[in-house]
Amino acid sequence: MIDIIVTTTPDAPFIPAIARIDAVSGFRFNTGYAYFKGSKTDALRAFKAATGTKTAWIDLKTRELKLLAATDVVPGNQLLEINHTVSMDALPAWLYFNEGKRMVLVDQIVDGNKLHVKIPAGKKDFKITFGKGTSFNLPGARVAGSFLTPRDVEYVEAARDLGMHDYCLSYVEAASDIDELLRLDPAARIIAKIESPRGLQFVASGYEAVKDKARLLAARGDMYVELDRPHDILHALKAIIDADPRAIGASRLLLSFLDPGNMPSCADICDIAFLLKLGYTSFLLGDELCADENVLKS
Repeated sequence: MIDIIVTTTPDAPFIPAIARIDAVSGFRFNTGYAYFKGSKTDALRAFKAATGTKTAWIDLKTRELKLLAATDVVPGNQLLEINHTVSMDALPAWLYFNEGKRMVLVDQIVDGNKLHVKIPAGKKDFKITFGKGTSFNLPGARVAGSFLTPRDVEYVEAARDLGMHDYCLSYVEAASDIDELLRLDPAARIIAKIESPRGLQFVASGYEAVKDKARLLAARGDMYVELDRPHDILHALKAIIDADPRAIGASRLLLSFLDPGNMPSCADICDIAFLLKLGYTSFLLGDELCADENVLKS
């Protein structure tokens, strides 16, 4: 039987209607994007109340790279300040945004968390505007510090106090990532999102030791950009479901459904069929697809 996890904000008015769909097993609160007036405790309390008997998954952002402030990249102002200290084995390197649809070249890292964007030669009118919180992919980047951010920890503490223990962990790359959350909340039930080559290495050589503590999720949105070659996504999807038959397929799903007035694309239908053929029966629908109640019902 297919089961679906739906991404939502804690105060989305359509949660009760979607919760009545038998295939929907739970809801995901993306703490990196969702906006809610009030404290983290207020947000989680509202989320718990709205989802009722369905599982309320709290998505923690961990190693995800985000822009700290809105920035216009122009000649003479070429630094993007991000939320983590990072290092690279080699520069220059491509920095991807808009789910890999656009990219800029980073030629220096300043003070660990400022990415210097190289302006193309002769482009005196070059300008890219980035909004605060823009997510980036910098394939190969190593993120320094603890796995959980201070903001993640605040969410875990608030959730624990409310009796909520279901978490999605972004960018899991080692068994120690799982253990770090369990030290904060020993009752945690964990979905480990695999989004990078190091995450796939963990699936191959480290997951067996913690398979009873976490369920895998193939986070295709970031993984597709992070992998060396696009077709590697096929091997990655098989490796994840082979390691965990309960694994969840997520991201880049059914995007042609964003316009309910049009026929779904053949590629979307074949994509779902391919995932089912591999053995996936659980799916997580992402932020963009879940913003519209009518899209979800379609």
